[in-house]
Amino acid sequence: MSHTYAIFSAQYLPHVGGVETFTANLAHQLVLGGNGVCVATSARDDAPEVETQADGVRVVRLPSIQLMGGRLPLLRYGSRERALLSAISSLGVDRILVNTRFYGTSVTGLRFARDLNVPAVLLDHGSAWLTFGRGVVLDAAVHAWERHMTARDVSLGATFAGISEKSASWLSTFGVETSLVIPNAIDAAAFRGKSSGRDFRAELAIPEGGTLVAFVGRLAPEKGPERLMEAVCQLGDGYVAVLAGEGTLRGQLERDLPSGARLVGSLGHADLSALLAQSDVFCLPTRSEGFCTSLLEAGAWGVPCVVPDVGGARETLCHTGHTFGVITRDREPATMAEGIRAIRDTWTQESSRALRAHVEHDLSWPATVKALEAAFEQAER
Repeated sequence: MSHTYAIFSAQYLPHVGGVETFTANLAHQLVLGGNGVCVATSARDDAPEVETQADGVRVVRLPSIQLMGGRLPLLRYGSRERALLSAISSLGVDRILVNTRFYGTSVTGLRFARDLNVPAVLLDHGSAWLTFGRGVVLDAAVHAWERHMTARDVSLGATFAGISEKSASWLSTFGVETSLVIPNAIDAAAFRGKSSGRDFRAELAIPEGGTLVAFVGRLAPEKGPERLMEAVCQLGDGYVAVLAGEGTLRGQLERDLPSGARLVGSLGHADLSALLAQSDVFCLPTRSEGFCTSLLEAGAWGVPCVVPDVGGARETLCHTGHTFGVITRDREPATMAEGIRAIRDTWTQESSRALRAHVEHDLSWPATVKALEAAFEQAER
C-alpha cells in the first residue's frame, strides 16, 4: 500500500549535513517504492520556496530566519506559513516523519499531524547533548532548550525512534523509552561507482607502502581531527593521516600540521569515494554521532574503522560475531593510535569483502524503509 509522507526537517538541500542527506536519500527511496513525498523545511535565500525535484519529491520551504550560519533556523509564523502548510495538506498526506527533537519545524510537524489526525514518528538523530562549542553557559542554555522542546514533542503525541541504537537509548535521558530504530543507510554500489579515480596517494606524496588513515568530517573539536593528528605523530613513520573537511579548527590544524598529515578540504562525493577506495584505515575520534554516514561510506569500500562507541559504530562494524575494525574505549590520541596499529596488523582481504557485503546488504535504503514502515505501523496502533 502506498502512502503520502510529509517529512519535516529543520534544514534540507542545498544545505549540506547528515540529516539533510539522510532526508534526501530516504525521500528518494520512498518515491521509488510508489509513495508520494513532500519535504517541509526552513526557507533559504539560495533555494526556491516551492519546488519539485527531478525524482518527484516536492519541497516546501517555510518562512524562516537562519541563525548561527544555519545551525539554528527559526520559523516565522504567520499567514504565509499557514498557506504553505495548507498546500501540503492538500496533497493527501497520511504519514508524517519529523527529524530531530528541538527545532521549531519539529513542533510544527507534530502539530500538523495532530490537526490532520494522521500518525507522526519523530526520528532523533543525536546520542548526546547538543553543543555549539561556545562555552558552558551557552551549552547549559541549549540543554535546557532541548529538555523544553522534547517535552513539547511528547505532549503532542509523537512516536519516537532513534537513527541508531545509541540514539534510541539516549532518548531515555528525556524520559522517552523506545526500541524503534530507523537507521541511516547507503547505496554502497552506487557510492563505489561514483569514484572520480583521483589518485590521492600520488597527489599527496604518500610513500609506497605507507598506511593512509582517512578522516572525513567537520574540522571541529567534537569530531576530534586534532586528536587523529596527534595519534599519527605517535605512530611515526609509515602512517599518513588525510583529513577531508572544513571547520573552525582549519587554521589551527594548518599551523600545527605535522609531516604525517595532509589537509584536502571539503570533497565532493566522487573524490570522497576515491579517497576511501585508497585508504587503509578510517579513523574518526568523534565525541558523539547519531549514525555517522562516513562510517557507512568507509564500510562500502571495505575499509576498517577505528572509532569510539558512538551512534552507528556497532551497526556498521559488528556483524555475525565479527568486529570490522576497532570500537575504542575513548577518543584519546594514544587509544586511536593503538587501534590503528592493531587493525593495520590484522586486517585481511577476506575481512574487507565481508564488511562490504554487510554494509551493502544490511544497511541499505530498502532496509531503512522497512524499519520506517514498522515504526508507522506501531504509531498507527
